Amino acid sequence: MSKSASIAYMVAFLTIIFGFAIASGFSPHKEVSAIENRKLSGLPDVSLEAVTTPRFFEDMNQYFNDQVVLRNEMVSAYQKQQNSKLFNAMLFENMLRDSTQHKPEDGTVVTDSRVVSNLVLINSKWILPVPDKVVHTSEIDAATAKLKDAVAFAEAQKTEAFFVFNPSRTISLMHLYPPYLQTDAYVRSRDYFLSKLGKQVNVVDIRSKWGSFTNAQLEELYLETDHHWNIKGAFLAYQEMIRELSKRSTLFKGEPMSLSDIDVSTFEKGSFDGSYNRQSNFAVDTQTADRTMIYEPKVPFAFQKFEVINGDGTQTIRDFNEFYGYKKGQNPVTYGTFFGGDRRKITYVNPKAGNQLNVLLLKDSFMNPITPYLAQNFNKLTVYDNRYYPEFSLKNILSSERYDILIIALHDDNLYSQNYVFEKKDSK
Repeated sequence: MSKSASIAYMVAFLTIIFGFAIASGFSPHKEVSAIENRKLSGLPDVSLEAVTTPRFFEDMNQYFNDQVVLRNEMVSAYQKQQNSKLFNAMLFENMLRDSTQHKPEDGTVVTDSRVVSNLVLINSKWILPVPDKVVHTSEIDAATAKLKDAVAFAEAQKTEAFFVFNPSRTISLMHLYPPYLQTDAYVRSRDYFLSKLGKQVNVVDIRSKWGSFTNAQLEELYLETDHHWNIKGAFLAYQEMIRELSKRSTLFKGEPMSLSDIDVSTFEKGSFDGSYNRQSNFAVDTQTADRTMIYEPKVPFAFQKFEVINGDGTQTIRDFNEFYGYKKGQNPVTYGTFFGGDRRKITYVNPKAGNQLNVLLLKDSFMNPITPYLAQNFNKLTVYDNRYYPEFSLKNILSSERYDILIIALHDDNLYSQNYVFEKKDSK
């Protein structure tokens, strides 16, 4: 190669590099990536103390990666390449598929799989996260210590306390993963979590009910392109929860609603906007994704009082029918629009429950479809999602109002999140 050609290549290379850097510096700051469904990194704090730590340079690198000009266009092109038929056909895992005869109860016969934006796409239908193969013992230790402290405080207030463990999607659908991605780390993490609770916490383990289901039956309980369960799975968990609470509680005795109380239909027309599908730049057609079930009580839910407080502290909804359930013609539909979404606080008052129990529920998003059904069994149900409550203090809440029962309900892949921060630093 001649000297002039070498110089030309170098100039072209430097022009591209510095051109991207300059263009990125002048482009508007981006808060979120719509095609990845995540918040983008902001500029880290620049101080003498900060720049002396390795974390500063890691954060700065992530900031530049997230804010580079044309980032979304490049990510989109990469996702399309990963999701192309040609790329899929070239994957060894799809060229060497196991030809073993499957029984119907074994579940989906996987004919192709690929990784798109750190998500696993199965048969152009199911989307699963690339699994974590590590048991995070230190994080679990911290979370279980906080949980035990919260339960101990509730019991000191003469409040019955229960921890409900809901079956997560990742553990339930591990059979869908290609063999090289399958792992028992989630089960080991879950077992370790429970071992740390010991007998100090009264655990209602819904997965014990799931253990009787085949793989095919488990697939019927979860959304295909979203990280949550569908209403069928949620309703089965609600029934099991009420039965177990009725057995264990000295205060509550009752029966759950049955499927005969429910009109069942199917979401047929419209776009289902699944959380994983958004994150993969809609690798699955939203017009065919998740033709999920719709449950509507034959006798509509009616509450003497219904109140919703949003994450920002505002109150915008007082009508339950505006908050929960499918509205005909609604498009697009998400898990949140079906089931009300994550809110700071929800209050249900239902004198028809047949008791005077005042119940406090702390939950993650898996409980969203269940809260109005639970409210049928208690005179008053107050629901908090402490992720959206900056000043949250469980001790203050339990001290300021008399609660008969405390239920903390999280899914069994949620082992050390913000849901376990029961006392925020700025609580008064």
